[in-house]
This record gives sequence, structure tokens and C-alpha cells, in this order.
Amino acid sequence: MRRLFSVILIIALLVAAGAKAEGEAGHPAEGYGLPLAVVRQLGIGPTMAASAVGDRLYAIGQGRLHVFDASRPAEPRLLGTLAGLGNTRQIAIGGSIVYVTSREHGVFLIDVSEPNEPKLLSHYDSIEVATGVDVSGELLLVTCRHHGLELVDVSDPRKPQHLAVARTGEAQSVAVWGSYAYVGVWGSSELVVVDVRNPRWPEITARCELDGYGDGVTVHGRYVLVATGHHSRARTTSYPGPGDEGYGRGHGLEIFQIGDPARPRFVARIKMPPFYRIGMDMWSVKAAGRYAFVADTYNGLFVIDVGDPHRPAFVAHRQLPVVPRYGLPGVVGGLALAEDYVYAAGAWTDLEVVEARGLAQPVEPPQDEPPPIPAAEPETPARFRVYRPDGQVRSVDFLGDVAVVAAGSGGIRLVRLWPEIVELGHQPTEGFAMKVQVLGDRVYAAESQGGLSIWKYARSNASREGCSLELERRYRPQRGYVRDLAVHQGSPYAMLGVDLSTLEIVDVSEPAGPRLVYRDTGHGFLYHLGEDQGEDGSVCVLWQLGGLRWYELAATGGPRFAGREYPFRLGNAGSVAWGDDRLVVCRGGLLQVRGQESRPPDELTTVRVAGASLRGMPRRQGDLLFVADRSRGDVSLVDLSDAAAPRLVEQFNVPGNPGDVLRHQGALVIANGYEGLWVERAE
Repeated sequence: MRRLFSVILIIALLVAAGAKAEGEAGHPAEGYGLPLAVVRQLGIGPTMAASAVGDRLYAIGQGRLHVFDASRPAEPRLLGTLAGLGNTRQIAIGGSIVYVTSREHGVFLIDVSEPNEPKLLSHYDSIEVATGVDVSGELLLVTCRHHGLELVDVSDPRKPQHLAVARTGEAQSVAVWGSYAYVGVWGSSELVVVDVRNPRWPEITARCELDGYGDGVTVHGRYVLVATGHHSRARTTSYPGPGDEGYGRGHGLEIFQIGDPARPRFVARIKMPPFYRIGMDMWSVKAAGRYAFVADTYNGLFVIDVGDPHRPAFVAHRQLPVVPRYGLPGVVGGLALAEDYVYAAGAWTDLEVVEARGLAQPVEPPQDEPPPIPAAEPETPARFRVYRPDGQVRSVDFLGDVAVVAAGSGGIRLVRLWPEIVELGHQPTEGFAMKVQVLGDRVYAAESQGGLSIWKYARSNASREGCSLELERRYRPQRGYVRDLAVHQGSPYAMLGVDLSTLEIVDVSEPAGPRLVYRDTGHGFLYHLGEDQGEDGSVCVLWQLGGLRWYELAATGGPRFAGREYPFRLGNAGSVAWGDDRLVVCRGGLLQVRGQESRPPDELTTVRVAGASLRGMPRRQGDLLFVADRSRGDVSLVDLSDAAAPRLVEQFNVPGNPGDVLRHQGALVIANGYEGLWVERAE
């Protein structure tokens, strides 16, 4: 009876409205099938994602996990809630454990065996912003934007262990089936396939073009379905405007056959209405039976018949009502499926219960064999000695001959590097140790949820075989995690990168404790804090959307925006001083931005370095420029002594995610993520 009803419904809709095919556009009320009804909201507020397994419904939003009894699908009943989960984004379920990605806040592993009382098991320090997630047995897969796909061993969920990274490009979402992971990749508009048969050595086997920015992925039978958005491949520039042919026309569902799981074959696509708005830009898909359900944010929820994968057809839709505060339809972030109902995650509204009789049914769990995780066999490169603490080595600075290491979940480590590597001290931190900087005998640390901490260094004895840190002061932002910091000699202020897009300047000179004196936000992600201070006391910061902005630290009345900016998008690297100019790592070279420059980047000089394409974060020591690309593993050393012709000293690639790179005592030292601290051997 269900199948007969579905067939009749499809025929009627196709005759009456006609399914929109590739290249056509329209409002969801015109030609996108039967309008579905929202029958209730579940009262948990803005929701980012949801997942249903058996008679349990799980939803995340506003830093909380909610667990529902969904044995009556039309009327889920709240059982338990867990707060403190940060900037929640996606969710996956493996047995009695819920895995929640939380963007800049990493990944949370939660025990829901007692649904009335969810318990946090662990908090994992992902290599970058944790966005998408899936799990297969003891293998957790996390998409980390520009850093690609991270593989994590969760055989002990109380202590997840990093395994490897597949450098896919700007990964947004992932679905794993058997020994292959299928990744929706953003700006390059691709479906990327990763062989994870050996999770310690993943291998990319295919890159398949999409006609939109890649995001949500699901495996449905012998097919991979990908939800896309933003701009189509018809765009003529990286940032097209309304007059561009591809502008906003990337929204759709793409279908690939996986007869050969390593190399999917394109089958068909179907397009949603054109739309473009940055922010809340995510698209997801789930499938059950003959229907795919796509969450297309502002465009709403779409139900697509994929019974014949070569001829996908719209069956039904639901766009959420306009939210007065924004003047736009409510955003559907993600969704979950139950018998006759869809749970739509309203990112601005609530968890919405949408009636879809004859269409929705529970998602069948994949019948695949999880890949085994082989024993670790760490390799030591010939050129470097390696110090491997617990946690991810994100940053390093020096206190005399002692290396101060920010080791993520491993806290702060004090290490002697010569003649042999010896750990002298270990200081646990309240959150992930993200960045350290040394001034005098003080160590400043960005501790993520622990805020900014300031420590005094002390040797334990004259033999240098022990040393310690004593906490002096701490600053906690009113909201958010401290991910980055910069302090400057002679200045009473510390500049802090809070979460992804807030700059806070804190007075650290007061005995009563650090005090917030300035905050700036609204310019996109904060990519680089100025590490070099100008003679006038100004510091230059790179923002994702705002470009370069200068801040005065020595201004009368306290720090402030200097009124000087270069408001053009310059990528996600950083800049260093070059005389009175700035050199920005951009477009494979060094973009030279002079004094009061107002011309766009296309009209400026990009200083090329012969034999190298530069990407990553810069750090300058005298005439030597270090550029470390955490996302690709490239390390570049450039001699800037001849300003007109920078010279490549060397460029090489490392496994891991290099952060701070510097020379100390003539040796190259690299903070190399989960690969540890790399110390160049003496010649």
C-alpha cells in the first residue's frame, strides 16, 4: 500500500507541477512538489543537526546535546540534556556513544547509555575546525575544513588517538562505507574518495567534479549522494557577483554510482532554487527507501525520488517561515528521519517535526565491515629528532635553552632539546594548550576553554634537570575559547584570538588580574594576529573578510582601531613587516601592501620567490622568513635580505600539521601537530 501511494503521489505531482531539472530555478512553492506541514516544534531552541537511531532522537544546538524518546515519532519526548559543547555543528552515533563536532571547539564524545543523563567521556583536539563527522566501528572520521579529513582511533572513547590526515582540500562533510570515505569538498567543488583500509595511511583514490560547493554526503545502496550549494562551476571568478552566470546556482543533489567504490561514476543531478548568502551555508542529505531528503538551509527541506537514480524528481518540500530578525526564511541546518516524519534542525528556530507520510522512514544502518586499525609504527625522519608528548604540538617558544611547548590536550611541556631531548616539566592546562609565547621569565598561554594563562618560570635545581611553571594570573573571556595570542615587548597588552572571529585586547599588567580593554569582531574569521609591532606601537591583523586592519596599542586612553585598513580578502595566511610595508602570504607569493594603499590586490606587486609557491602562516626572524602551511604540510624558508629579490633557502613537505617554525641555536625547530616537535639534528 505504501509503495502504491508513493507512485500515485509522484505521478500526480509530476503532471501537475513538473520536476525542475538541472539549470532551472524557482521558489520552493513553484514546481518542487507537495508542500509538507510542520506539525510541532520540540522546544529546545535553535538546532544545528539531528540524528535518529531506533527509538532515540539526538539533536545538537547552542552548545547542547538533547536526547529524545522517539518511539512515538510525531511526539518525541525529551529525556536528557548535556550542555557545554561549544559551537556544535554535526553529529554521528556509534553504539551508545554520540560524537559531536564543535567547529573551533573540537570534538566531544558522549556516553548516552543512560539517555536521561548523558555523560561527557572526552574532548578531542581536532587538527583544525571540526565540521563533519562519521564513525565506523572504532574509526572516527572528522572533516577539518582546509586541513582535510582526520582519522581518529576511538577504541578507548575516553582517550581518542589521532591516526592520520588525508589532505582532501576544504572538507565539510564525510560518509564512510566499508573501507572508503566519501568527502564533500567546498571551494574546489568536489567529491573526494579516500581509501581508509589502513587508517594510518589513508589514500585519495578519486576526485569527482560537482556543480556546486560540496558538503553533505550519504551512501545509499550502491550510490553516493552529495548535497551542494553556493555557486556553480559556471562562475567566472572566485567570488562571483549577482550578474555572474554561476552566481548562487550551485544548490542541488548529485548522484554517483559506486560499482567501483574507489572511483564513483557520475549519474545525475537535480537543482534547487538559486540562492547565495554567506553564513549558515551548509547543505546535508539523508536517504531511506526510494527517497533522498536534502536540507538546503534557506531554501528549506526537499524530498527527492531517487528510485531511478538516473531520473531524480522532486516529490515534496518545506521552506520554514521568515524569521523577522533576519528577514529571511528559517534555516534548515540538518535533518533526521523517522516513520512518516522528518526532524528538521531549524538553526534559527527549533527542532521542527515535519509530517511526511508515505515518504519518510528510518535510515537503515550500513551493513559494512569497519576497517581494522593496525598497531602504531612511528617513523623518525633522518633529518630531525622527534619529541612526542601526549597531545598535538601546536606551538613552541624558548626560555633560554628550554623549549616551552604547547601540546594541545597534553598541556604545556618544558623540554631540553640538546644534546638529547629530555622533558623537564609538565604543566597540565584547563583546556587545550594552543599557543605559547615567552617574554622574560613569563610564559603566556592560550588555553582554549581555559582562557589566557600567565605563568612564571622557575628552575628546580642548578643541574637543569627539572623546572616548573607557577600560575600567576588568568583571563577568561565572557564567551568563547582563546585560540591564539600575541604579546609584545614593552607593551602591557596581550592580543587574543577568541573562537574564530573575535579579537580581544587585554591589559595584563594589573596585579588584580588581566582586564579586557578592547574588543573587535564582525570581519570574518581572524586568521593572523600581528606578531611584529611597529615603531608607532601599531599591530597589523589579518581578517578573513576585513583584510588588514591596524590597531594602536600605545594610544592615549588605551588600545583602539587605528583607522587604517586594507579591506580586501587576502586568503587565510598572514603578514609580516617589511620596512614600512606589509608582506602578505597570498596567491603563491608575497603581496606587498604599502602605507596607505587603497588599490585592490590585482593591481599590486606580488613578489615571487623563484622555485617556490608560498602558502601558510609567516614568521620572521631577522632576514629569514618561515612559512608553515598546516593544511598541506609545506615548510618554506625564504631569505629576505634582498628586498627586491627574496631567495628560497629551501622548501619541503612534512607529515603532520606544522605550526610554529623557527631557528634556535642554529637548528630548525617545527611544532608539527600530532607528529610531535621536530628538532633538526646537528650536522
